[in-house]
Amino acid sequence: MIFSNQVRAFVCALLVATLTGCPGSKPQQSTGTVRVVWPKDPESLCPVTLPNSYAVQSINLLYQGLLAIDAASRSRVPCLAEAMPRETRDDSLTYLQYRLNPAATWDNGKPVLASDVAFTLKAHFAPGIPNEGQRAIIDFIQDIRLDAKDPRAFTLVCRGHAATHAINSGEFSVLPEYLLDPTGVLRAVPVRSFTRPVPNLEQLPAVLAFQKAFNEASRWRDPQQLRGSGPYELVSWNNGQQLTLARKAHWWGSQQSHPVFEANPSRIEFHIVPNAATAILALRRGELDVYPMISGPDFARLQQSADSTRFRFYSPPSFRVVVMETNTQHPKLRNALVRQAMGHLIDVDQLVRAVTFGRGRRTTGIINPLERWAYNDSLPLRSYAPARAAELLQQAGWQRRADGWHLPGQAQPVSLRVAYGAGERTYETIALLFQQAARQIGLEVALAPTEGGLLSEQRRNGEFELALRTLYGNPFFYDLRPLLHSDFVGEHGANRTRFSNRRADQLMESIVATGDSTSQARQLRQLQALLYDQAPYLPLFFEPFRVVVGKRLDNARPTGLEPGFAVGSLRAAAEAGGR
Repeated sequence: MIFSNQVRAFVCALLVATLTGCPGSKPQQSTGTVRVVWPKDPESLCPVTLPNSYAVQSINLLYQGLLAIDAASRSRVPCLAEAMPRETRDDSLTYLQYRLNPAATWDNGKPVLASDVAFTLKAHFAPGIPNEGQRAIIDFIQDIRLDAKDPRAFTLVCRGHAATHAINSGEFSVLPEYLLDPTGVLRAVPVRSFTRPVPNLEQLPAVLAFQKAFNEASRWRDPQQLRGSGPYELVSWNNGQQLTLARKAHWWGSQQSHPVFEANPSRIEFHIVPNAATAILALRRGELDVYPMISGPDFARLQQSADSTRFRFYSPPSFRVVVMETNTQHPKLRNALVRQAMGHLIDVDQLVRAVTFGRGRRTTGIINPLERWAYNDSLPLRSYAPARAAELLQQAGWQRRADGWHLPGQAQPVSLRVAYGAGERTYETIALLFQQAARQIGLEVALAPTEGGLLSEQRRNGEFELALRTLYGNPFFYDLRPLLHSDFVGEHGANRTRFSNRRADQLMESIVATGDSTSQARQLRQLQALLYDQAPYLPLFFEPFRVVVGKRLDNARPTGLEPGFAVGSLRAAAEAGGR
């Protein structure tokens, strides 16, 4: 299972929250306009940086990956690829042979080629681009070999052997080289120079020129630049108000037969409405059609209201887990006993009632308890016990005095800082309850609601102590290295906790490498036990999706994957049988 956070959708990504969801249509239905409410702006539609989950939702409608996730079968299926990759191995490398679907084209009518995949890999590995989230997912790819006789065929050369290589290899949106590198400045620089960087790679004129152009923020808001192989195109984007997509008149995937190619709405409007009361009023007035991730209390109240018969309510279990992230290298939090103590200051049962209206699922780790084959159910749920937290702090060497807690040799009392996204109601509730519990034992806690982009930068630079976030996952594979492996610590890695443990590294590497499910399950349980003691993350609960859809629409296809429904599948209720 790869998890990703709200700022970087991946794994981690991961990942996500199907980053390359590959929606489409067959045949295209005349659903008309579908209006979806979002609480915040997507910030950017760059398919490499993926600033938040709302950006991911839009990007999945504009771009496609080699593979897609079929939620019904919980498996990967070909998307831009003609078929699943053919895998061969030698002593230390894995080779994945792909061929692109001959029908796949860009908006200019030109075919999607292997050279586009090579360009895409360079963008995902290029220095100077905030691509660490996506790069972490596909870091095993070392090179690409293009077929001299077939411009649609290529082979990915991958480091080592892992059961997840094949499915992870399709986990990125393929980009059009003709639009993003029209003069071919990167063509002379091979992919292997990016995956195993040559000295001073970032100073090469070609790399500098590409980096400057790619990082231009306006590019990722421009309808003329945001043109992928997906079924929709960007019509307009009014920052903080509305983002509008329209279905392409001529799209290559419209003749594909698999359900992942559904693209029924002719137009999708994402309305940014930060205020929940305003969004619910617009939903009731019929000004909005879909409200995904509505709060637990609001979901329950709407279900019990007099006009509930006008809506369809979906609440599938999700793979998104709310956690408290700890900076394990911060002097205050280096001791695992201190991190464990933080877990005893969070009343998770109260949170589940308050935040999810009792629909959340408590957990001891970042693997969903519903995945019984992998979840370590022998570990006890961490109790809400402020007195126990105080005992653990004392065992860690902290000293309690009249003015608060002190680290050994420190004259000033300790104050902890909890950062979270400004305006995030769930995180605000958790932070306030945590602060109140800490006060009971004389521990000062400062709350730091922070703008999303700034918080991402602070976490990337290790400039935080505790942070509240949500990890997004899926049930297809369990590669936790980007989140927790020591190789991913640092500015260019995705291990924000800066957790480093040799035994954990060995387990994560072995879990990915083994093809034996029994061995994988055993090692996953061992890893969960180790992480439970070390507590780089304090997992709180898995939050279910909550989606409300106006009854004029149907075929939402509720799923445990982000964002809990399939917007491309929505169609007028009469077309869906009037259910």
